[in-house]
Amino acid sequence: MIEREVRPIPVEEARRRLFDWARPRAAERRPLLQAFGRYLAEAPALPEDVPPFDRALKDGFAVRAAETEGASPEAPVVLRIVEEVPAGGWPKAALRPGTAVRIMTGAPLPAGADAVVPVEDAVLPPGSRGRAGEVVHIVRPTRPGAERQPKGGDLRQGSAPVEAGARIGPAEAAVLATAGAEEVAVVRLPRVALAVTGDELVTGAGPLRPGQIRNSNGPMLRALFAGEGFRVEDLGRLPDATEDVVRAIGEALEAADVVVTTGAVSVGDYDVVPEAMARLRLEVLFRKVAIKPGMPLTVAVRDDRAWIALPGNPASSFVTTHLFVLPLLRKMAGARRWEPLRTTGRLIGKPAERPTWRTRFWRAEARLEGGAVVVDAGRSQTSASISSFLGTNAFVEVPPEADPAVGETVTVWWIGGCPG
Repeated sequence: MIEREVRPIPVEEARRRLFDWARPRAAERRPLLQAFGRYLAEAPALPEDVPPFDRALKDGFAVRAAETEGASPEAPVVLRIVEEVPAGGWPKAALRPGTAVRIMTGAPLPAGADAVVPVEDAVLPPGSRGRAGEVVHIVRPTRPGAERQPKGGDLRQGSAPVEAGARIGPAEAAVLATAGAEEVAVVRLPRVALAVTGDELVTGAGPLRPGQIRNSNGPMLRALFAGEGFRVEDLGRLPDATEDVVRAIGEALEAADVVVTTGAVSVGDYDVVPEAMARLRLEVLFRKVAIKPGMPLTVAVRDDRAWIALPGNPASSFVTTHLFVLPLLRKMAGARRWEPLRTTGRLIGKPAERPTWRTRFWRAEARLEGGAVVVDAGRSQTSASISSFLGTNAFVEVPPEADPAVGETVTVWWIGGCPG
């Protein structure tokens, strides 16, 4: 028999229990080009300096900066061109006094050169093509280091600029490729299985019979997981029957790291999740959370597998997935930072609600106005309000018994992704 009366625990306590339990999955090696969106298990060290030599940042002429002092269009400094170095080439000799090397962007500077005069600050005599043996007129002075990137000026040999736990995106891919990392060690993505419960649910088109509603939780959750690169095995709809739920979830827990279900989690006669968890001999981390929406949220674990039972109301599933499920999956995937970004903002719209003993999370739209965050939660906040998801990119956290007024500063949780 499952205990019906369970005291809800605070939101932060529930999140602490879940995230303390979670551990990253095992590491595996993948080609860099197949590792986008994954989290690094270890930080590869750079095998050389970046750049590996002093190089030009612009097309122009490599010079000794001191020799350009006082240069002007009326009194140019005349230097003899001794060679031309393209990108991918290499200087033949050190730069001698009174000479210049024509150089292209990215090409290595010759020894002795400490600056590059860009082409717009140099004039070639009529008929000159800027070849070796000709001269160039420098019409503006330069300074040491101008348009020059020193060896190791970007990244130093032996450093690990992309840390373990970073998600591999375009910037990380560029640095890892620079490090010569054809393969990288990444954390295995957690395997997710998803099921919705409820005899009333219908998927797809067609007329509804009396008492039926369309399944919105399944597509919503699949989209949330896919948006962060997590693959999902769709178990479909489970009936409100304990035996069927026990069999389906028991099989899913053999293959999946996390099983997510919606509905049948409260204390009604057709809420079969608590009994199924007991039958599967799972350890319940918590059975109720002092949160609105989403109070019946229940999490149970066995070894390194978890069953997260979300409430069936769409808004409850939406909010608790962002606060619990996605951070859990990020941590299991090896993320260094798995939590949603939190900040503060000025409330410019609020729903017509009374304070409650639970922590509320209002769906809201946050944006920048005049360099400051403003957040508008002036929309329906009922658990069944699917339309409230539209335009939502943040939650407003409202502490127990609090009733923030328009114009006050509130805590804002950004949703839709987490910095890697």
